[in-house]
Amino acid sequence: MLSSSLSKACKALGEGLPVFIHDSSSREDEVDMVFYAPLITPSKVALMRREGGGLICYAMPLSVGRALGLRYMDEILREVGYGELASRRLGYGDPPNFSLWVNHKDVVTGIRDADRAKTIKELDTLVEAVLQGRAEEAKSKFLNEFVAPGHVPVLLGRGLSIRKGHTELSLALTEMGGLRPSVVIVEMLDEGGAANVSRVSRLAERVGGVVIEGADIIEAWERFQGL
Repeated sequence: MLSSSLSKACKALGEGLPVFIHDSSSREDEVDMVFYAPLITPSKVALMRREGGGLICYAMPLSVGRALGLRYMDEILREVGYGELASRRLGYGDPPNFSLWVNHKDVVTGIRDADRAKTIKELDTLVEAVLQGRAEEAKSKFLNEFVAPGHVPVLLGRGLSIRKGHTELSLALTEMGGLRPSVVIVEMLDEGGAANVSRVSRLAERVGGVVIEGADIIEAWERFQGL
């Protein structure tokens, strides 16, 4: 049974509203705006661009990414001679979740709000196909309909037992809410640094979103998994 705050967050995602997740004051101490990818629109991408200001990324589970033939970018970089760069870690210590950066072949420049929404929606169809047991079809679609490099970074979530970042927190929230593990996330920034939770709370109230702490998701996830 999910808590009231978790239930509200899952309901918001499923209705196409943003959820704002604060990871932890001992980690990045940042809030990410999260949308459920199947319901992404150009106007929601524009909201993320204007009010978030960070990097708009698409996230799926690692298992789905592997079914599509995706690899982590640091793995690729090590193989082509950039191992020294790829082995370094930032202050919060976690390995990066970046895989390829892509555009769908039917976009104009790739960076426009409508373009990124199109690429994200098409990536979501791949996740849907893999989860329905159509992995080979999804992999073929990916190889035939996408362009790399592009303007949408793909993140592969490692799972909350391994990494407790916004990617994993967001994907865990979808699973607990009975939704497809397919999300769009962006860091909430202010000039010079991260946006504080009070500013994010005001925005959430204005746009009908929900603010939730990463610790609450982790606690609920452990119960959900029977840990």
